[in-house]
Amino acid sequence: AVVSTQSTGDMEIRREVRNWIEVTAQRYGLDDISYSSFELQYGFKNKFCAADVLHAVSAALTSPTLDTEAAFLRAQDTLNRNNEQLIHAGIEQSKAFCSSLLNQVQAFIDMKQVVCTGPFVYALIQDGSTELETFAHPARLIQLCRYLCEAYCATTRKAATLPFIIAAAQPLDPDYSCVVGVPPLSVDSNKSYLGRAFQQAADRVEAVVEFDDFEPSVMRIRSEDKAKFFDALTALLVT
Repeated sequence: AVVSTQSTGDMEIRREVRNWIEVTAQRYGLDDISYSSFELQYGFKNKFCAADVLHAVSAALTSPTLDTEAAFLRAQDTLNRNNEQLIHAGIEQSKAFCSSLLNQVQAFIDMKQVVCTGPFVYALIQDGSTELETFAHPARLIQLCRYLCEAYCATTRKAATLPFIIAAAQPLDPDYSCVVGVPPLSVDSNKSYLGRAFQQAADRVEAVVEFDDFEPSVMRIRSEDKAKFFDALTALLVT
């Protein structure tokens, strides 16, 4: 005989969880915390929603321990229905990244490492930081920048009209740093003029830079040129 360990009460709680979350979210101004999604289920195996697979694939593509080709192949394998374990692994990696994201933003704010220069707001992940590898991929650094922008603007309203920039040393190539930027929180668009501004500021000080990402506001710069680049960018955006 098969004995079920679930009670009717358990099922009732599961049905109510969504309502509890949505009611609590309204108290803290968390809009659109729930949304409609597709679901994937093979027989009686685990059920995945589209967001689960998205986060698992994203974790593979942005893995700090894989090179570009290996990351792409891992992401491709994650989409194979016969590699369910890779989806589970990707979800766990994504959860770990979210924890690191929260901790880094909290550290930036608590340690007052968010600096407003006038025309933009920026933060630096210092050399030697334990989180350098976590945010080595530009896509992860952009996520950090966007989350920092929202968190900082929640307490500093005037910053909502300013773009945010984050720079971090590259753990596999310490001579270079990655610089990313996002538009102001008050701008309802992902389009940004920062890519063009980055290029103009780099040209002014003859900094050694590389633009090899799909995002125009992602740039690699020699670490020794970083200080003069930020000075030039400040002067450029003020005028």
